[in-house]
Amino acid sequence: MSISRRAFVKQAAIASAAWPAAAAAQSTPVQTNAARNPVPLRVGMTDWNLGQRGDITKIALAREIGLDGIQVSLQFPTDGKSPTLRDPATQAAFKRAALDNGIQICSLAIGSPGKARLPFHSNPASAILLAEAVEVARNLGTNNILLPILGDSHLDMTNQAQVDTFIGMMKELARYAEKYEVVIGLEDWLSAEDNLRLLDAIGSDYVGIYYDAHNIVARNARNGRTGDIYVEPKLLGAHIHQVHVKNADKLLETPGGRIEWPRMAQEFYDIGYRGWYVLETGSPTKDLIADTRANIEYVKKTFRMPPAPAV
Repeated sequence: MSISRRAFVKQAAIASAAWPAAAAAQSTPVQTNAARNPVPLRVGMTDWNLGQRGDITKIALAREIGLDGIQVSLQFPTDGKSPTLRDPATQAAFKRAALDNGIQICSLAIGSPGKARLPFHSNPASAILLAEAVEVARNLGTNNILLPILGDSHLDMTNQAQVDTFIGMMKELARYAEKYEVVIGLEDWLSAEDNLRLLDAIGSDYVGIYYDAHNIVARNARNGRTGDIYVEPKLLGAHIHQVHVKNADKLLETPGGRIEWPRMAQEFYDIGYRGWYVLETGSPTKDLIADTRANIEYVKKTFRMPPAPAV
């Protein structure tokens, strides 16, 4: 059954409130119930930064560290032996482990078959794998997929044939995603304006943006581009469905990184973003647990959630 974007966001906000993550209410001259009860701020982490893609034991590690959630990877092993989330039994085991540990699977990251990602604009097999990923996400209990269109799968917006092929595939996949109420989030090197061009052409609330400001700044540095990265959240608005947070190989609190995170955090707050903040961070001191706990603390003191909508 199709639902409106407003209803979808409202459902997501209600579901979010059920997860136990503390967030401080803002002080206002007159505190309404909503002002006293902001949406809980939730911090997740990628399984690859916890040590291994597609490893079920990283769920328990996430709990030990103090994370609220984990982003798990859909892998495509070819040895016929390695566990994969394509297997229903493995899906059930992941879902059970998440429940047992009180950890939410905040999103599913679709991996790269082979040595290079399959570009949507040149390899139709990628669409089949993404359709499969939509079902896997639903079975795991998450409504968000990270779809990277980076590197070999980067979309050249000056190549109309590439753009048309990508849009055509995503239009069909969006119908499938809507059926399962799963949002496909594009993580890319494109500008906000180019992403909006794509999203407008696809025309579905079930295709959005997986926003990684660090990647955009790195892309600009490589290509000699300039631009105000801090205006992008306002441009993309409700198209942003989940956010990666990182600081290259440094702790988030270490100055001199590519992003002024306090400034970017304010931009997310100003657009009413209520989704997950997912760490894609390393361990500069080689103590994964201590470094990740420091990054969680930084996110929780730097980012804040808007009040919950009045019911």
